Amino acid sequence: MIEKVKKICSCEEEVDLTKLNTFRLASKCMCLAHPKNEDELFELVKLLKKEKVKYFVMGNASNIILPQYYNGVVIKLDKFKEYEIHDDYVYAQCGVMLNKLASIVTDKGYAGLDFATGIPGTVGGSVYCNAGCFGSEISKILISARVYEDGEIKEYSWDDFKFEYRASILKRENSDAIILSCKLRIEKGNRDELLALVKERTEKRKATQDIEHPSNGSIFRNPEGFAAAGKLIEDAGLKGYSVNDIMVSYKHANFIINNGKGTQEDVIKIIKKIQKDVKKSFGADLHLEQEIIK
Repeated sequence: MIEKVKKICSCEEEVDLTKLNTFRLASKCMCLAHPKNEDELFELVKLLKKEKVKYFVMGNASNIILPQYYNGVVIKLDKFKEYEIHDDYVYAQCGVMLNKLASIVTDKGYAGLDFATGIPGTVGGSVYCNAGCFGSEISKILISARVYEDGEIKEYSWDDFKFEYRASILKRENSDAIILSCKLRIEKGNRDELLALVKERTEKRKATQDIEHPSNGSIFRNPEGFAAAGKLIEDAGLKGYSVNDIMVSYKHANFIINNGKGTQEDVIKIIKKIQKDVKKSFGADLHLEQEIIK
């Protein structure tokens, strides 16, 4: 199987993914593939479906929980890094890092992406899960996207994504679809004011979020009709709760951090403990922002 993949694109066998996910979870995969363009990507996906080999597309792995071993092909679209900045929109391929693009756009004096300077995901992954912070999210600026779905390239409008809080129709119903590129709305702003706002938000993030340790950021969505997930977890007395090297952060209770060689199994145990205790204490159901890869 690996030899067939090698005929299509660059790939590596038995790859350690520990440093390729922001949680730094101990993880390996059977094969890590790096298609350099859309033709290679499409051919690779067709092969894997034909051979019935499981696979998934991995961006910066900042919103997924990896298994200790993935017996399949991980597709890394790190070659898809082209972007263009226009007066009223930005075109970006899926592999562009959202925080870097946001910093570049903001530094040029354009408003719209300034909220995203601290989001450590790719453009594709951010659209897929409707990433956001500081009261904004990618769905508020998305114009359209090119998506590879069911063997075809489709043009998705904003309406087609049916965005919800930290989700899109792709995440909910068709995780096999691959976002290839998108257009994001921007507008001319005051550069100095934008940079001052970004600085203020960066300082707030450092003061309130645990960015000193490996993590995936917020683990749970904020439940409707209740306090924020972090407050519920804190009030349930779970700050500092740990399973081996995985621990609920003392700084922000909705952050689960890795103090060493944590695994998916450790994370899931903590997730279940949090959900159980918060439900018992407050009657709130906590749902994951993260996606668990099996």
